[in-house]
Amino acid sequence: MTPDDGAVTGCEVLDPAGWAALGQGDSSLTLCGLFVSEPRVYACFEGPGGTRLVACELVERAYPTLTAGFAAAGWFERLGFDLTGVRAIGGSDQRPAIRQGAAGSDAAWPQFIETRGEGGYQIAAGPVAGTIATPVHRRFTMDRARVVSLEHRLGYTHRGIAGLMRGKSPRVAARFAARIAGDATVAHATAFARAAEAASGVAIPARARGLRTAMLAVERVTTDLVALGDAVERAGDVTYAGLLGRAREAIAMALGEVFGHRLMMDIVVPGGVALDARGEALPQLYKALDGAVFTVRAFGWQRVRRDLAAAAPVAMARARAVRAMAQAARAGFGTLPEGPVALALPNATGMAVGVAESARGKVHHWLDIVDGEIRDGFAIDPSARLLGVLEAAVVGLDFEAADVLMACYGLSTGAIDG
Repeated sequence: MTPDDGAVTGCEVLDPAGWAALGQGDSSLTLCGLFVSEPRVYACFEGPGGTRLVACELVERAYPTLTAGFAAAGWFERLGFDLTGVRAIGGSDQRPAIRQGAAGSDAAWPQFIETRGEGGYQIAAGPVAGTIATPVHRRFTMDRARVVSLEHRLGYTHRGIAGLMRGKSPRVAARFAARIAGDATVAHATAFARAAEAASGVAIPARARGLRTAMLAVERVTTDLVALGDAVERAGDVTYAGLLGRAREAIAMALGEVFGHRLMMDIVVPGGVALDARGEALPQLYKALDGAVFTVRAFGWQRVRRDLAAAAPVAMARARAVRAMAQAARAGFGTLPEGPVALALPNATGMAVGVAESARGKVHHWLDIVDGEIRDGFAIDPSARLLGVLEAAVVGLDFEAADVLMACYGLSTGAIDG
């Protein structure tokens, strides 16, 4: 691992039989993502020992499915086939994941599961939502007023980010990583940078590590505030949503003074950070963070929890995270060591997975670098894993309660599209 424990360089290679055995499940492991980089398929797990990267050699451009033991693998296996033509053998869902057909044709779009039984109907939402939200099509299957199932049609914002990175230096490709998800730009940039640094055998300066840690904490605060504000607005409390929005705006304005960018985009780069924090602007940021902590105290009120209904536990967890991350950010900026904030990466060869914590969970970036250029890469946003969790969580709720819960989850479908 790198000195900041944010990357893994080892890879465990299994034969097809071992891969198939792994696919039967392991309760100690959580699948974060799966991707194909020929001649292998890779799976990234989190477990008691931390991040684990496992690979399997392809046989006739195919590999055994992992869906029997890890349901979240289904989406990644479908995506892998759409992108590379490599198929998972034994998977129960062979529908396309994202549109790869001819322009103007719907032939390659994934098909929804049809409604069965009397009294059932479907509600379609999106992809056009009338807001700046990422385009996604949702299909609710209803039984009277209750949700029976929820399906997502993704792919509207597939940008081919991995393809854009290939053949470029990590420093150039970092801009693509920073734009995978606007509300997790620091997390994705940090995970990408950690992967590049570990693959290159570089340890970044201590001040750069400290700045990244503090920036990640601030980003988690702002992302949580956005999700909380969206949830309470959909629950009908427009006044409180406005207060949460103002708290988030105050932090964004302060970040503009500290780093020159309200989202801290393009600040984290391979080798460290592009610029140092402006110390004279930090008091404004501290004041904004204190204001956010004060604002989220209302989530302890019974009325707010009642209005949020099924989303209340998720909202409470986000409110607790705001308090914890605000304190962590203050401590991080206040204890930064002196020294440089960046160094250049050598033209090295290596492979690594970089990890960083976002408000949704851990972000993972895998990079294979040859002579200082990216041969291949893959980004894993936790939204991909949580999408199935959300689809299961809304079952049994009425449509309005499901809408509030989806807002509280705050998933980025654009980050899933890749």
